[in-house]
Amino acid sequence: MRFRRKSQNSFEGLRKSMKILMFTFQFQHEVPMKFKFRFIPALLVLFGISLPAFAQGNADAIISYRKNVMKAVGGHTGALFTIVKGGLGDYKGQMLYHAKALHESAKSIPAIYPEGTGTGKTRAKAEIWTEREAFIAVADEMAKAAENLIRIAESGEIREFSQALRPLGKSCKDCHDQFRKRR
Repeated sequence: MRFRRKSQNSFEGLRKSMKILMFTFQFQHEVPMKFKFRFIPALLVLFGISLPAFAQGNADAIISYRKNVMKAVGGHTGALFTIVKGGLGDYKGQMLYHAKALHESAKSIPAIYPEGTGTGKTRAKAEIWTEREAFIAVADEMAKAAENLIRIAESGEIREFSQALRPLGKSCKDCHDQFRKRR
């Protein structure tokens, strides 16, 4: 395709190079066994060296994706606070939708911060990866708070929902304080 991303092109190029090398050095009967056992590990080393470059090409895309997920989290959280604080009782049916979206997003947070995506245009602190267990614990707290919101949204009690938003807001603040750089 003409409009492929740079990372796809580099991966395709690597794949084609590997095919050409394998075709050029086809293992025929006259190739010594010693060569065969040196050639395959050499190819694996070459591929291993190329892999970080491929991953770095994807790091920018992962960071962009992560930013959009976190914007969506902010949007759903803001919508819930607006429904509750704005007295939008007619929108209480939407509370369940937003709570479920928050829960699913919270469960995915550790996965959208893979190793190697801490550089570039991101406010993610290195502590996300150096203190991984603490980061996952904070994300789990958010998921639990969102799960509680789902339970309360199903009951339709806006007053209870208002109280349940506090732990969600606290989990967001804790994560930002510990794992996000200031502007």
